[in-house]
Amino acid sequence: MQKVLFVITKSNWGGAQRYVYDLATNLPKNEFETKVALGGEGPLKEKLQENNISVIQIPHLQRDINFIKEVLSFFSLVKIFNKEKPDVIHLNSSKAGGIGAVAALISKLWTKNYGLKTIFTVHGWAFNETRTFRAKSIIYLSQWITSVLANNTIILSRHDYRQALGMPLINQEKFSLIPLGIPENQMEFLPKQNAKKHLLLQTTKENMVVGTIAEFTKNKGLNYLLDALNILKSPKLHLVVIGDGEEKEKIDNRIENENLKETVTTCGFVPHAAKYIKAFDIFVLPSLKEGLPYTVLESMTAGVPVVASSVGGIPDLIDHEKSGFLTIPQNPESLAKNIKKLVENETLRKQFSRASKTRAIEKFSFASMLERTIKLYEL
Repeated sequence: MQKVLFVITKSNWGGAQRYVYDLATNLPKNEFETKVALGGEGPLKEKLQENNISVIQIPHLQRDINFIKEVLSFFSLVKIFNKEKPDVIHLNSSKAGGIGAVAALISKLWTKNYGLKTIFTVHGWAFNETRTFRAKSIIYLSQWITSVLANNTIILSRHDYRQALGMPLINQEKFSLIPLGIPENQMEFLPKQNAKKHLLLQTTKENMVVGTIAEFTKNKGLNYLLDALNILKSPKLHLVVIGDGEEKEKIDNRIENENLKETVTTCGFVPHAAKYIKAFDIFVLPSLKEGLPYTVLESMTAGVPVVASSVGGIPDLIDHEKSGFLTIPQNPESLAKNIKKLVENETLRKQFSRASKTRAIEKFSFASMLERTIKLYEL
């Protein structure tokens, strides 16, 4: 039986956390012993424990850069790896990837466990984020080192895969393009009115609900969505944002200051948020940077038409003007224009709904994702 240890920076509930949860809970229990090492408290830890997956706390690991805490986290990981003696260490997120890859190498040499395999999944290259050239260069170097040290690096989107193939001095066979999929038992969506009732949406039939599920961070571009709403100035539009995060207070303050409380609802964190996605007439994701976002895939599976930024793996999901609209990143005018097209055209909304649902089911299979990941563990 193989011992697989997943490692991830935070225990909140974002795309990387869901990826770890889906794999950890669906690996065949008669073939794999699964544990997850993570930083902090949050929904991921709770969900894993509910499913009897062993969780190991990584002291001091956090998202923000702190050299001393990162050094302490590094030694904690070495200690965890030496104690657990996994066959496979599966690293997720940039920070856990960078620290974990070096810690795995030290552990391999220390314990003489030369068969230890390290897998790194890229949930969107961090050097694509809006940062200074110096910061991007440092992050690129860090992620290059992680990919050098890992036995295999899993890429979720074609965009990131092309960037990976351009990395110098790394054998291209170490990179595997494995798109996301959603387990069938997670594809249950409440009917529209039930979903609206749960989210306490008091909209009328005349209102068009534009919604998103996103962590409140700069990368999700929520300010651009509010800008688009101001451009549209439509009394028939109601925006709903499900999620929480470090930028939530700033967004809430902006909604208050610009008198948008009547047209914008922020729901905070909602467990199993995808269940309520049919409350939306249109799903919008104005991200600045993405891997392959679950929320877009969930919206497609639920038959909700999508407007999203043309970044990362989103163009893999959406066939522009056939199953949804791709917009220019950081461009509220582009967002507003495409939202307006869908608001005013019911036939187009229905066309996108059918096309995106078919595309999600045919091209993004969780069974395929799981099978191909297991093959990397067993190589």
